[in-house]
Amino acid sequence: MTNDHTALIAPFQNRNVEKVYRYYLKGLNAMEIGKLLDISPRTVQRYIKVHKFKELMAPRALQQKALELYQRGYSYREIGQVIRKSRTTVYYYLKQIRVTVK
Repeated sequence: MTNDHTALIAPFQNRNVEKVYRYYLKGLNAMEIGKLLDISPRTVQRYIKVHKFKELMAPRALQQKALELYQRGYSYREIGQVIRKSRTTVYYYLKQIRVTVK
């Protein structure tokens, strides 16, 4: 099973960061990842923050939510209010989805 985020793993210089990222993509929390890799959960949290794992994952979920709302008839402004992004960002999210669908 391939994941869009796996292509982003290569740039990590530290092997532990790569492993933390893979486990993070699977939905494990810092405590669980720390136990698996025998490192401090605080170190895992620091990796997540420094390498911006949350930001790497967030746009796809927001794009999907924007698309669902758009299909229900919401305006860009209304979608922006729901997902807490500007209407311009909503426009770009939906534009990206249309390009990948074509």
